[in-house]
Amino acid sequence: MIIMKVTIQDIADRAEVSPSTVSRVLNNKGRISEKTEEKVLAIAQQLGYKSRNSNGKSEESKNIAIIFNNKLNENLALNHFYSYVMEGVEVVLKDYNYHLFFKTITEEDTIADISNWIDEKEIAGLIFAGYEIDKDLILSVKKKGVPVVLVDNDLWDENIDCVVNDNVNGSRKIINHLIELGHKKIAFLSGPLSHVSLDERYIGYKQSLKQAGIEKEDDFIVFCEPSFEIEDGYEATKEMFAKAEVKPTAIFGANDKLAIGAMKAVQELGYSVPKDISIVGFDDIDMSEHLVPSLATVRIFKKEMGQMAAKRLYELINGVAVNPIKLVISVETIIRDSVAEINQE
Repeated sequence: MIIMKVTIQDIADRAEVSPSTVSRVLNNKGRISEKTEEKVLAIAQQLGYKSRNSNGKSEESKNIAIIFNNKLNENLALNHFYSYVMEGVEVVLKDYNYHLFFKTITEEDTIADISNWIDEKEIAGLIFAGYEIDKDLILSVKKKGVPVVLVDNDLWDENIDCVVNDNVNGSRKIINHLIELGHKKIAFLSGPLSHVSLDERYIGYKQSLKQAGIEKEDDFIVFCEPSFEIEDGYEATKEMFAKAEVKPTAIFGANDKLAIGAMKAVQELGYSVPKDISIVGFDDIDMSEHLVPSLATVRIFKKEMGQMAAKRLYELINGVAVNPIKLVISVETIIRDSVAEINQE
């Protein structure tokens, strides 16, 4: 006979309350009515629920994990987004005396593998960071009663707390700047729109064009899949210019790497940046200001994202927070040498 492990979700369903309420009752945290507390504890006992921390330890777990999805086998050590987010998380957790674990997920990892790892490390809460998102994994973690916060992605329809950038507004600002410089033929390079951040940046791009009365041209829109690195931006731009009869006067890379690839491509094709073609990006990665010309972009505050995610997770673990929230961080337009007024020649 197979014995199914009882989860916090099972108790919540039976008690007709939220999983977060069950978690707070079982961990004796937060303000819960005596009636609800008695009901939850009784159902937990009936179902034979065993806490993840029922291993004799008297101290509650002070372990938090940050998980990065690395199914594209990216070299995370070279990705400054992750390092800055980690730095922000560490700053906050140090103040709270929590211990931080770091884990990457590859194609080989199953939900069961991650679940077992969470139990073995006695993880009290999880932060998932980055473009890629495994919805089934996150929902299974939530069902275990482990608090979760997403960084740079969201599952808002599943009531998961998240910290995201104001991608739509950031895109609108940088595109509006190009329009103010006289550009109307503005190309868009992006990764797959399954990534929430990239989809929002595309939305901002389209909104700005529509508001300015500029027709969106399909020949100027390219989606790179599955990766969207410098080489992808380079190849996509070369292909775009080979096919398009009329060339764009500006290119918006949905991230800086795509924009850098585009800059390399147009320069090889004999165009001058920004005299002939203006190029802008998004993220403000470290190399952007050191390019020749330096790249105009939208700055996101990665360390602050980590800090806000860690603070929110601490509140969830300790029963301070109840209702899920979506924290949207403002971005900043950084104008550098890669943009200029449209060349009228």
